[in-house]
Amino acid sequence: MDYVLDLDFAVFQMSAVTICVGILLCVIITCALYARRGEGITAPLALSVLSLLFGVLFSRFLHWYFTGEVYASFRAAFTDFNRGSFCLQGMFLGIWLAAFLVKKLRLTGSVPALLDAAAPGVCLLVAFIRLSALFNTTCRGRITIKTKLFQRLPFAVASTDAAGNVTYRFASFFIMALLMLVVTIVVWRFFLDDEDRWMKWPCRGDGNTMRIALVLYGVVEIIMDSTRNDSPLMHFRFISQLNKFSAFISLAQIFAAVAILCVLIHYSRMSIKANGFKWYHPLLWIGFLVSLFGVGKLGEYNVQRYATYLKCYAWMAGSLVLMAAMPIIAWKTCLENGEYYDE
Repeated sequence: MDYVLDLDFAVFQMSAVTICVGILLCVIITCALYARRGEGITAPLALSVLSLLFGVLFSRFLHWYFTGEVYASFRAAFTDFNRGSFCLQGMFLGIWLAAFLVKKLRLTGSVPALLDAAAPGVCLLVAFIRLSALFNTTCRGRITIKTKLFQRLPFAVASTDAAGNVTYRFASFFIMALLMLVVTIVVWRFFLDDEDRWMKWPCRGDGNTMRIALVLYGVVEIIMDSTRNDSPLMHFRFISQLNKFSAFISLAQIFAAVAILCVLIHYSRMSIKANGFKWYHPLLWIGFLVSLFGVGKLGEYNVQRYATYLKCYAWMAGSLVLMAAMPIIAWKTCLENGEYYDE
């Protein structure tokens, strides 16, 4: 028994170390990118400390709320971190609250500019958080991999049940980590290029990196969360009447879809103010609704009902590309003739 406890603690330590490395890299990148624009590092350091505090609290609270049966009590959820897990969405809520407080403390003049600098680092942190599942049993896929060629990382990871039977589950955590590494590179490049872009009046020049990062993270999260066998579903504890409508939907998917929707709303408003109401504005919303149908009905609903994974996830992936394209196109209509500052 002592050996098992020591092994569990060692696994917990490895997961924690991986996340700590991600946090450290996130802080370094955020400070470097914020300082690049002629600012000090006080604001990003304050953002990092407050984000860590609020992010842990919110992430743990959300996991307790939707999977309360895992914990002995509400207090245990915040005192015994060897049990249970967390909801990544709480981290984003913590970052937003932290950025707001940093502005209130007058350490930064612009919350969007601060979050722009944080965006690449946060994407990298998400990759490390998902990679940390390599040392525990979370974020495994519901799909069983039977082809021996793919019974290894990055495609699959071995899973042993109580009877000692070994199965190979789709490595959702590893695939998402790889995808978020790609997103990190794209967002970092976007941040550097965004320094030279003209935006039409009255569109603001800051906040664009943060919003595009949310869109890219959102599409990755929606499809990868769908593959998981342990995703926290929307089981409300105090408004149980809602469960018949939401119990098959995950918190991560709702959060990601709402984030993409908010970005689309923002750029649609800015585009209409900058260009007037144009023929393409309704098409952006029609495209979003079509993509939502593809993700929700042809993808998530059908995969849960019929388990036709290849077909359903192909529909979902195509629909997510369309979903991401809508706010990105709306953003591009806010650019001043697609030109850059003349250095």
